Amino acid sequence: MGAEHRARRENRLTHQITDRDAVQKRTVRVLQQGVVPGGLAMGTSYSVAALLGSEITGSDTLGALAAVGLSIGQSLAGIPVAAVMAKRGRRIGIGTAYLVGSLGASCALLAAFTETYILLVVGMTLCGCGQAGNLAARYAGSDLATDENRARSISLVVWANTVGSVLGPTVGLGLRSLAGSSEGGSGFVFSYLVSVTLFVVAAGAILKRLRPDPLLLVADASKVAIRGPRFSDLGLILAHPAARIALLGMMLSQGVMVGVMTVTPLHMRDGNQDPLIIGLMISMHIVGMYAFSPWIGRIADRLSKELLIGVGAVVTALGSEIASHTDATDAVGHFVGLFLIGIGWCSSLVAGSALMTEAFPPEVRVATQATADVLMTATGAAAGISSGLAVEQRSYHDLAHWAALVSVFLAVVAAIAVVQGARIRETGVQAD
Repeated sequence: MGAEHRARRENRLTHQITDRDAVQKRTVRVLQQGVVPGGLAMGTSYSVAALLGSEITGSDTLGALAAVGLSIGQSLAGIPVAAVMAKRGRRIGIGTAYLVGSLGASCALLAAFTETYILLVVGMTLCGCGQAGNLAARYAGSDLATDENRARSISLVVWANTVGSVLGPTVGLGLRSLAGSSEGGSGFVFSYLVSVTLFVVAAGAILKRLRPDPLLLVADASKVAIRGPRFSDLGLILAHPAARIALLGMMLSQGVMVGVMTVTPLHMRDGNQDPLIIGLMISMHIVGMYAFSPWIGRIADRLSKELLIGVGAVVTALGSEIASHTDATDAVGHFVGLFLIGIGWCSSLVAGSALMTEAFPPEVRVATQATADVLMTATGAAAGISSGLAVEQRSYHDLAHWAALVSVFLAVVAAIAVVQGARIRETGVQAD
């Protein structure tokens, strides 16, 4: 009876909201209501993970590895979450991802109580499933969009991360700072307690209100069956020129962002900077990642998305180079550098996500989107793990400089794609 009641309720909502544009606007609003607490849960968990891991083990490398568990979890969860969405829709897929994230935060909470490092790693990995839900939400925002507003629709969901993600590090590290005298992992307990609660709130918002399901509506309207991910999906992406540059842009920008961001709090701590200042730095970085996304989305819809990926890479390179010349005792360089890295990352993510979506028909979009996200987050995880080792073997300054060089490479590749695209369009016009 419960399933029948839900089906009838969804049918009523579908009949009540018959205009595609109205459904799209409502979908974006509901997704934002889930992404805000989801982003806050993520920011709170991530901001203290490296510090807690380092506190438990006495190793910066192991501390960074614990934080990178979030990216590892994203990668591992991407395909299963996509498979659930292909079968049951966005609502069940995203809502379930948030619930798994709450389980992960609970494990990390237990790790803080018991000072058990492996529990922290497992917990952050499961929290990564919640982040996979947040990533999938941006694509859900584009399911009912048109070519004219697809990037903007994605950007509005990305923008919803701003409030939660900006406050998350400040809340997480602020609670740790207030705990002051607490020794060991116990000072991080309240941070993860907040994270557990917010993941549950995010799951409730999506599971209750994301009706009608945008992906199921697209499947019904297109008269197609949405299929799950396959190993062959990478071949589809590599065979499509626009999808290739979209994938490369998302992968390299994610690698640079995670690599530098993972070790910057540890670098600042080595300079005896207050945890609250470190939290504010992370918040400023996340402002860059999300706050300007609506404007970036508008630009992406009106101009070349490949060009926007290239511009984002240049901004990321500048931010990385500024960070590379900042001493551990200084805060301003870290604030500016990580802020610019955030803006560059957002440009590549929004433009790349829109390109990836436009490249394929509805029946394979979930599969190709998931494949791209898995590769993107895997790159971030590899960069995060490598960053701790790079800092121990060389220095933070060398790591940030290498990140700038990677961004310059991406800018060059994007510029080549823009020139080639212009030549193709010019040839096509002349042929017409």
